[in-house]
Amino acid sequence: MIYVDTSVIVKLYIREKYSRKVSKWIRGNNEAIPLTNFHELEFANALYLKQFRREISNNQVRHVLTEFDDHRGIGVYYHPQIDWAETLGYALDLAQNYTSQTGSRTLDIFHVASAVAIQAKRFLTLDERQSKLALFAGLRIENFMK
Repeated sequence: MIYVDTSVIVKLYIREKYSRKVSKWIRGNNEAIPLTNFHELEFANALYLKQFRREISNNQVRHVLTEFDDHRGIGVYYHPQIDWAETLGYALDLAQNYTSQTGSRTLDIFHVASAVAIQAKRFLTLDERQSKLALFAGLRIENFMK
């Protein structure tokens, strides 16, 4: 199973650097993407921040959220069972053991902890620090740049 960082998911819906490569990689991967409530919060907030910064319009936000919901409905994403207390425990352990080596931010740590909690084996991100942390956590980093 692969865990996909929210920044990668955003690139599937908003044209940004690497959007085409991410889209091609995801289509070629051909497996449903686990989607947690944390992903959903971070995804929606990323859109609202883009709207605040006037990078996208209110209509674009509504369109993207509708498309995102449609994709959930057809099985692009699925909701794995996740124990949030356990995930926070993993996050704290990762922070204590690796932040001084990786410079990881809290939300990045929480993504890696979520991947561990749902027993993902692979991790897809664009963030170098998050990649390092995921490696320390025993995850294989996927490279969509191939």
